[in-house]
Amino acid sequence: MILNLNVANHSVRSETHGRPSVSAALAAVLLLGLAGFAEAEWDVWWDLSAGAEVVAYPQVSGLDDAMQPPAWALDQTFSGRLNLAWYPTTSLEMGVHYGLAGQVRLAQADGDGALQQALQTDLADFRWRDLDTTVVDNDPVRVSQNLDRAFVRAYPSRGDITLGRQPISFGLARVYSPVDVILPSGLQAQEPAYRAGVDALRWLLPMGAVTELDLGWVFGDDSVLFARGYTQVSRFTWEATALTVNQTHHVLGLGAQTALGDWGVWQEMAVLATQETTDGGTGFRATLGVDQQILDDVYVVAEYHFNSTGADGDYAEIAASGWHQTGLVSPWGRHYISLQASKPLSPLWQASLGQAINLSDHGVLMTGALSRSLGNNSTLDVTFLHALAKRPDVRNAEPRVVDEYGVYPSRIQVNWSAVF
Repeated sequence: MILNLNVANHSVRSETHGRPSVSAALAAVLLLGLAGFAEAEWDVWWDLSAGAEVVAYPQVSGLDDAMQPPAWALDQTFSGRLNLAWYPTTSLEMGVHYGLAGQVRLAQADGDGALQQALQTDLADFRWRDLDTTVVDNDPVRVSQNLDRAFVRAYPSRGDITLGRQPISFGLARVYSPVDVILPSGLQAQEPAYRAGVDALRWLLPMGAVTELDLGWVFGDDSVLFARGYTQVSRFTWEATALTVNQTHHVLGLGAQTALGDWGVWQEMAVLATQETTDGGTGFRATLGVDQQILDDVYVVAEYHFNSTGADGDYAEIAASGWHQTGLVSPWGRHYISLQASKPLSPLWQASLGQAINLSDHGVLMTGALSRSLGNNSTLDVTFLHALAKRPDVRNAEPRVVDEYGVYPSRIQVNWSAVF
C-alpha cells in the first residue's frame, strides 16, 4: 500500500461540507461593528510578501517513469493579509485577519503529482464553519483565501474571554512539544511563529501574581477540551496541561523550565491515551532542551525528543495511527535530536542554521536562513531546506517510505515581506 502520511505544512481543511460560513458572517458582523464604533480606537495593518521558490521533489527508485513526481519546479508566490483590530470600549476587543495567497508555477520538469498527494493526510479540522479555501485553481495559477482570525475578546474583572477564530498553542519545547497537538506548525512551516487560527472559546484566568489557569473548548468537525495551569515557584516555571481530542485521544502533560548558570533548560513530558484500538493504547512523549548564547552573539538551541508512538524506521504502522493521521503527533520516529544556531552578521544581516536528526532511521533535515532588513518593517529572506535521507523505494511494486525525511522535497526560497 502507499502510506497515507503527511509531508506538507499543517493546514486546515478547505471543505465547507455544504454548511453556511459562520466565520464569514462573524466577519461581516465585526465589520459592521467597526462602522458603528467609528469613534473607537482601532488599528489596521497589512502583511505583504512576494517571492520565488525552487523545489526538487524526491525521486523513487524502481518506480515507473510515468508515476514519478517532477524532478523540479519553479514557483512564484504572492500573499497579502489584512489585519483589523478595534476596541469599542476598554474592556472589549474585536479582530479579523483575512489573507489571499497566489502561486504561479512558472516551470516544472515532466512528472506526476499522484505520489505526493497520496503521501498527504486529512488533518484534524478545528474550524466549525469556514470559507472555501480555493478561489482559483486553473493550472498553473492557484489562488487561496484564509479567514485566519475572527474573534471577540472581553476583559471582565477576572481574566479575559475570547470567542471565535484564534491561535492556540501549548508547550515549552522549540521543535517537538509533547502537548502541542492543535495544528502544530511542523518543521517545514514558512511562518512558524504565525499559528493557524482555530474556532474556540477560551478563558484565561489569573490566580495570582505568577499563576494562571487556561480553560477552553476548540470546536469543529474535530474538537478539543483543555485545561492548562501555569505557575512560578522559586527559579522554576511549571506548566501542566490536560486535554482530550474528540473524547477519544487524551493528553496529560507536565513541563518545567529554569536557568542553570548561563544555560536555559526546559523539559516536557506527556502521557497519551486513546480509546481507539488501532492506536496501541497509551503512549509517552518527552522533550529535554537547552539554550545559551555563546561566542558573544551566537544563540544556540539543542533538544532531544522521545516519541513512543513512532516507529523505528518501519513506518507502515504509522498509516493506521490516529495520532499521526490527524496531525496530533507529527514526528514519525521515536528518537530525535534538534540543533539550531543563529547569529547577527551585522546590524542588518541575520543568519541561522539548523538540523533535525531522526535517530531511528538516521535521516537528517537541514535548514538555513539569511535575512536582510530593508528598513520600514521590510525584510528580504533566503531560506533552504534539504534532507540527507534515503528516498522512498519500491517493494512489491508499491512505493514505501524507508526514511521519514526522505519524502521531504528540497527547497530554496527568496522572499520579500513587509508590514505596514
